[in-house]
Amino acid sequence: MRSSGILLLFITLIITGCFNQPSNREEQFTTTINEQEDVINSHGMIVKNLEKLDAFIHSKTGTQRVVHYTIEGDPIFNDLKYTDQGIEMRNDNSEDKFGSPQVTKYTCKNLVRNETDKLLSFTLTGCEGEQAKIELLQIPFDVTKQDKFEFVLKYGVNLKNEINTIDMKLVKDLQNGEVASVNDFGLTEQERGQIYKEMVLANYLDEKELSTECNRKPAVSYDLTVQINNGERHYQWTECQNTEDAGQMTELAQAIIKIVQAGSIYKQLPEVKGHYE
Repeated sequence: MRSSGILLLFITLIITGCFNQPSNREEQFTTTINEQEDVINSHGMIVKNLEKLDAFIHSKTGTQRVVHYTIEGDPIFNDLKYTDQGIEMRNDNSEDKFGSPQVTKYTCKNLVRNETDKLLSFTLTGCEGEQAKIELLQIPFDVTKQDKFEFVLKYGVNLKNEINTIDMKLVKDLQNGEVASVNDFGLTEQERGQIYKEMVLANYLDEKELSTECNRKPAVSYDLTVQINNGERHYQWTECQNTEDAGQMTELAQAIIKIVQAGSIYKQLPEVKGHYE
C-alpha cells in the first residue's frame, strides 16, 4: 500500500507540473530586433529586409516580424504567423513611449502585395472584427511629393559615362578616347518617377558600406550623388566589391542606366567605337 501511495503521489506531481507549465504565448515574444531577419520600416523611406516579407507571402507557412519605427524612434512590433485559420498578427506597441501600451491580436485570411508606380503596399485582408483590412506596410515613391529630386550618376571605366539631371548633361563613353554628349538632357516625368522608385526600393537613404578599392584593370566604377529636398547623398563603389550593399547599389545603377538608354535622347548618340582591354 505504501508503494502504491508513493506511485500515486509521483504521478500526481508529474501531472500537476505539466499543467503548471507556462502556456501564455506572450512569453515567446521578445522586443529584441533581429537586423538580419526582421523587416524594419523607418517611415516608408528606408525598409530593410523587404524580401523576407515577399518570401513569407509565397511560403504560406512560418512566421515573420515587421518592425515599424515611430518618428521618435520607438519600435512597434507586428508578428505574423500562418495558422489553420489564416494569418495571425500580433501588434505590440509596448515600447512606444508616446502611445498607450497594448498588445492586440488579429486573424486575417490573406496578406496581399500591391505595387503601383507610386506605392508598394502590404495589406492584411479578410480580417475578423471591425477592421476588414489592415495596412501592414506602405512604401511610397511618388516623386511629385518631393520638393526637389536630382541626381548625377557617373559610371564605367574611369567614370566617363554620366547621367546628370542637375546640369542637364548626358555623356557616353565611345571607348576609343572620345565621348559623345548632350548638354540639354532631361528626363520625362515617367522616367523620373521610375528612377525615384528604384532608388527608394534600393534604400538609397540608408547608410551603405562601400569602397572604391579594386585590383582589377580596367574596372567599372560608380559614383552617385542624389539631391533630395534639402539633403544630399553621395556614394562611390566599384565592380570589385562583393558585398550586399555594393550589389544593391550596382543593381540600382544598372536600373537607372537601362531607363536612360531606352529613351530617345540616348538613342541619338553614336555607337561605341572601341573597347577596353
